[in-house]
Amino acid sequence: MIRVFSAPWILAGRGGGVHRDGAVALDGDRIVAVGPRDEVEGRHGRGERKEAVLLPALVNAHLHLELSHLAGTVPGGEGLPAWIELFVSARVRHRRVDPRPAMAMAAEDLARAGVAAVGDVSNTLGSVPPLGAAGIAGTVFHEVFGTTAERMVTALADAREMRRTAPAPAPGLRVVTSPHAVYSTFHPALIELLRGGPGSLHLAEDPAERAFVSSSAGGFAALVARMGAQPDQVLPRARSAVALVAEHLRPHHLVVHCVDLDDEDVALLARSGATVVLCPRSNRYIVGALPRLDALLAAGVPLALGTDSLASCPSLAPLADAVLLHRSFPDIPAARLVPLLWNGQAVGAPHVGALVPGLAPGLLAAPTGGAPVDDPFEFLLTFGAAEQPFEWLARQRPETA
Repeated sequence: MIRVFSAPWILAGRGGGVHRDGAVALDGDRIVAVGPRDEVEGRHGRGERKEAVLLPALVNAHLHLELSHLAGTVPGGEGLPAWIELFVSARVRHRRVDPRPAMAMAAEDLARAGVAAVGDVSNTLGSVPPLGAAGIAGTVFHEVFGTTAERMVTALADAREMRRTAPAPAPGLRVVTSPHAVYSTFHPALIELLRGGPGSLHLAEDPAERAFVSSSAGGFAALVARMGAQPDQVLPRARSAVALVAEHLRPHHLVVHCVDLDDEDVALLARSGATVVLCPRSNRYIVGALPRLDALLAAGVPLALGTDSLASCPSLAPLADAVLLHRSFPDIPAARLVPLLWNGQAVGAPHVGALVPGLAPGLLAAPTGGAPVDDPFEFLLTFGAAEQPFEWLARQRPETA
């Protein structure tokens, strides 16, 4: 049975148009038509009126769901090497805490925030069941790390065994093995993982990463030494972390954070085709800095938004990260920021992010309360600033893609 919803504004999402006084027709959760109200209702009947902006469901392209039980336990502001040490200590202190209830609650919060697809990073694969239960698609990047060849052999063997015994992911959710970062993953193994297919890499999150890669100095050098390795064992020298890996990046890779970039780094990322995932609230909390959004946009770098974990971010609502970027870069229109939330392709969920007939991307309503809206993109950022819950009109269904 066809359902029709009309609204003052319809945003069709990635590559789609903007329809004032528009309508969407659905067969179950599958999009049948989207466009001007008189055209859609003329073909499919009068719709239910929503005083709202209707839009495709959102993508949170970088989170660590399995760390949800560590919310509020790790202080920030001293830079990434110091934060990692505090994080490791917090994880040890909470090792007897069952993380599953916090993960289940956080997955439900993702749905309330309008998220239909994720790029989740996991060491344990414990996030796979709660993401599936919440009806969320995308990729779980099973992260492996080790600073020596011997440690990487063990880490990869452990990962294979964990994958073998883990429950199968829900439809639309895949698991891939992925490196962590240049300072934590033995370089030849990191390159092999990147060559193997899709992956997610924490990259250029802090200036200390550049110091470590270029001169084996700084906080990461000390951290690696305490982990029982010498910097030269981990990686070769390079001008920057981006320069170290750029030739191995491909469009199916995510590089996450990318806060410490110079102009040459931006150009290298643009040539690679990899998607840069920005996590501005986490970056501000840990490093006290934000990515060079204006330079990345100007260079045409593919972008997406993520929240990082609740250990470094107050919520898993990616729209709130778009709000921070808008406040920090007021010259960049909201109409350029909101589409960064629809990059389902980047996380292996290409059906999410656009209202395309034949697909079920998930359809959201952001209620306006009946107030007139002149700019639906600006309205969404105002809506997101209060982190109000979306109304789901249809859920994502990968099997229809």
